[in-house]
Amino acid sequence: MTEEHSGETKPKVEQAFQLVVKDQTGGEVHFKVKPTTKFEKIMASYATNKSIDQKSIRFLYEGRRLKPEETPDMLGMESEDVIDAVIEQTGGSK
Repeated sequence: MTEEHSGETKPKVEQAFQLVVKDQTGGEVHFKVKPTTKFEKIMASYATNKSIDQKSIRFLYEGRRLKPEETPDMLGMESEDVIDAVIEQTGGSK
């Protein structure tokens, strides 16, 4: 007996992969994510993990600030890509 293609397409399987969020001191947090996971979820999880206010962290990929509604798939990210987490510094000179 042979299999016939009925014209139905199977949903694309989203393969999870690792992303690394690295802070200014070199500390790393690894996340296993799907390509369609929004960065807002990663950002919130990182902030909770580090006990930091999410609003004070800037997330950069290849020098570009990430938007919460973007996904790794939108940016063509691959496993073990590094996202830089930078703490916003406020203040100035007198």
